[in-house]
Amino acid sequence: MAWVSTCGWWREVAREDGRWTIRKPKPMEADPTAVGEFLRTLMLAQVSRVVDETGSDLKAYGLETPSLTVALRLASGIQTVRVGDAGPLSATLYAKRDDSPKVLLTTLAGRDLLMKSIQEFRRKRVLPFDRLQVTRLKIAGPRETVVLYREGQGDKAVWKIMAPVETAADQPEVSSLLFALEDLKAQDFIDDPKEHAAKRAALGKPLAAITLHEGETDRTVSLFLDPRDNIAAYAENTAQEPLYQIARAAAKDLAKGLFDLRAKQLITAEPDQVKTLVIKTGGQEYTLSREGGAWIVDGDPNAKADAARINMFVTRVVRLQAEKIVTEKPTDLKRYGLATPAAELIAAGEQGKLLGRIAFGREEQGLTYALGSAMTGIFEVRPDILKEIPKKDDLLAGKGQPQK
Repeated sequence: MAWVSTCGWWREVAREDGRWTIRKPKPMEADPTAVGEFLRTLMLAQVSRVVDETGSDLKAYGLETPSLTVALRLASGIQTVRVGDAGPLSATLYAKRDDSPKVLLTTLAGRDLLMKSIQEFRRKRVLPFDRLQVTRLKIAGPRETVVLYREGQGDKAVWKIMAPVETAADQPEVSSLLFALEDLKAQDFIDDPKEHAAKRAALGKPLAAITLHEGETDRTVSLFLDPRDNIAAYAENTAQEPLYQIARAAAKDLAKGLFDLRAKQLITAEPDQVKTLVIKTGGQEYTLSREGGAWIVDGDPNAKADAARINMFVTRVVRLQAEKIVTEKPTDLKRYGLATPAAELIAAGEQGKLLGRIAFGREEQGLTYALGSAMTGIFEVRPDILKEIPKKDDLLAGKGQPQK
């Protein structure tokens, strides 16, 4: 247990069942990192020298009415340390233990200790949880609700979207969301229940409500943008907890939708699964076929393409991701240049099994419209891959290079 007094204001912090709790000025959860850093600063401080053996003039060192008093309950009993004025050098403070009359010059730094407020000791994590134990995730927004389930355990665990459609999830994106939510910290608190209720009413509908299923428990945090303050946002767990003020950018980043969380590859396949790639571009159509470690053109065993170049291109094709969604239900392909695509790639696996297809339309504002068999709708992709589509005449090993 620790008691900390700054300028007469006492705070009591206790460790119970391995967790730090603030008891005074009012009960609240403590930030274990902040408490740990405070205690480490005290424990690591050194005595530079004894400046007064008798402690006869405590006022001269700022110790008669100390700016900081710390009382620690140790196994050996309670030990109290008073911290006074700054010493003759920077990053030094005078101090005195209650069990000794000596005035000490220490390596304690004023900024490390004297600036600590109750806000710095209290828990700032908005939603404490263990992301590795989360098995379900729901993000409810104004337009859609996305539900994800985790399948498998440990390193083999994979997230899958179950609603509003069943589809593969973007694993790094889901992991990033959980990391960000775990790390979400309050910048300020509204503790008073009446102020909490009034502010909550003024915030209106949430930007998003995120529900985690951890163990046997569901926990929800709702995110709000302050309509009257362009830089403020808030998070609420329950009406009994404080209303947390958070960074507006953090709230926006956490409010993920279906497109953000779904796998964005336009073809669902791995590079080594592709045995045949049909390329249609510039009025030409030709086929690349994998024969062992080689690639041949249009089935001619004597027309071998540059294997390294084609392997790299195939990898780019199956890894190509949508950057934006244009429409989920296209009704007019012509306006996007997709009625007669500028290029088309068709990948097949063993025994000619279709793996997927990508069609590219016209370019607009640095992105190209595209259709992919793995997702329904029209998307925008980076146009770089179109420059890498090899011309048939350049496919023989050693001829031609991708355009820059």
